[in-house]
Parts: sequence; structure tokens; C-alpha cells
Amino acid sequence: MSKSHNVNIWKSLQKVPAGTMFVPLIIGAIITTICQGFFHFDLWETLGNPMKDMFSSSGQMLLIGLMLFCTGTSLKLSDMADALHRGVILIATRLIVAYLLSALYYLAFGYEGILGISFLAFVCAVSSANAALYMGIIQPFGDKADKASFGIMLICSMPLLPLLFLGFFGTSGFGLPQIIQIISLLIPFILGMILGNLDEDIRKVFAGGNAIILPFLGFEFGSTINLVDAVKMLPQGLLMSILYFIIVIGPSYLVERKILKRPGYVSFASASLAGVALSIPSMAASSNEALQPYVASSVAILAFVLAVTNILAPFFVKWELQRHPANETR
Repeated sequence: MSKSHNVNIWKSLQKVPAGTMFVPLIIGAIITTICQGFFHFDLWETLGNPMKDMFSSSGQMLLIGLMLFCTGTSLKLSDMADALHRGVILIATRLIVAYLLSALYYLAFGYEGILGISFLAFVCAVSSANAALYMGIIQPFGDKADKASFGIMLICSMPLLPLLFLGFFGTSGFGLPQIIQIISLLIPFILGMILGNLDEDIRKVFAGGNAIILPFLGFEFGSTINLVDAVKMLPQGLLMSILYFIIVIGPSYLVERKILKRPGYVSFASASLAGVALSIPSMAASSNEALQPYVASSVAILAFVLAVTNILAPFFVKWELQRHPANETR
């Protein structure tokens, strides 16, 4: 009998920071760039379902819902206090700083902004966090409280808050649909938590659920990244990426290290733009015509920031873990 050879694809992926999501994300971005950037067609739309919902952005919310459910099943009620304490403080810190700076940006430069970065692009960037990538990054080493913060971060990174904030500088769309969206995000998380606390076997069955979902979610995030479009706004995108990392990581990291006495990896793990941020400019402009001239440039800048932050965040976390291991307490 000939000896079988194992290619060890999974083990190779795990050698890359957040590799089970990051590598599929890069593959998805390359496929999207080739198909849309050079041949001008949408591969997943052409193939239709199930391929479309498995590998394109159309299936993102389903997979995020499943991740919320699986995360909920692993969370014991006794972990909630620490999760809420830690998660709310860090997320509130970054959002307060982000929106305060956004307001100052508008007062100083108006809708047009400065150096090609409009007020719309600035707000959509600094207020966003890719909760799913965060979950993929911390999956191997984060504790249960870190993972429970996924649900809080996801709700805060949805279009709700940016649209509400933009409403103070014009008329922005916010109403019952956005409220229902929050409820829709909460239900699978709460349902999973209830079932996991009622039945230990359910917690065990779904314990590895997120590991299965992450590669598909990585492909779906990659399908939102057209590297050709991202390069078109290279100077503005690069500047906005630098500003994003400074604004998002800086205050949160100080709070995490100095106040919460934690290693600091959560601040780096949450420093990536969510794909949904690319949809916010057109949503905001639909009810505020003053923003319309800035939609196209904002989307291009956000696409660049999306690519840069999603690629670099896992490596920043790896660097931080070398300085301060995950089990470090101060």
C-alpha cells in the first residue's frame, strides 16, 4: 500500500496571523480584482447560488449571524460582567474619540475636508471596526470575555451610529429599519447564550463553529476589496489608513494597558475597517444631497483603508503578543 500524503493546508494557514480568515480574504480580493478590475464582471453573481452566498458579500450577514449564535453558546452568564465591563469601556473609548475628532474635522474643514479626504470618508473610516476579523484574530488565544465582546463591537460597527452621527450635520437616514437591524443582531447571540447555558452539550457541539465559519467569511470580505479601485486613491487612502490606526488604536490601547491592566492585543485586533463601511456613504448621501459629491471618492478611500487595515491588523497583533503575551496580567 502506498503511503498517503497530507498536504497540511490547515496547519499552514494557522502559521499566518489569523490565517484561516486572512488567506481566504487575500484570495477573495485577488479574484475580485481580476474579475471586476480587468474583465468587468462579477464572478459570484454570474455563478449564482450557492456559490454567490458562500463566497461573496451577499452571504456576510448570514455567517455573522451564525458566528453570533456560536459565540453566544460558549458564553456563560458568569462571564458576562467581565465581557461587558471590558468590551464596553474599550469600544466606548474609541467611539467617543472617533466622533469627537470627526466633529472637529467638520468644524475645521467642512464637507470637503482636507488633502482629498472628505468629512464623509473620515467619519465612515474612524467609526468602523471589523468585528468578524477581530474574532478571527483572537480566536486562538482570547479568553471568553474577549470573544463575548464580538457582539458589542459588531453592533457598534453597523451603519446605525455613523448615520445617526451624520444626521447632526444634515439629514441622514435613521429609523425603524436600523432599530430592527440591531434587534436582528442581538437575537442569535442571546438565543445561543440561552441554549448554551441550559444545555452543556449544546455548548460543546457549537464550540468549534466559528473555526468552520471564518474561512468562508474571509472569502466574503475579500470579495468587497477591488485592489484596482483601492490603488486609485493611493495617497489619500494611505494617509487615511495612518490616521485610522492612530485614532483607533492609540486611546483604546492606553485604556486597555493603563486602566484595564490587560496585555493590549484587543486594541490592535479591532483595528480594521469593516466591509459594511463602504455602503455608508451612499446611504448617508441618499438623504443628504450635500454629501453626494463625495460618495465616489469616499468609497475609493474606504476600499484602500479596508485592504490595508484588514491585511496589517493580524500582524500588529502578532507583534503586540510578542511584547505582551495574551496571558499577561499587570
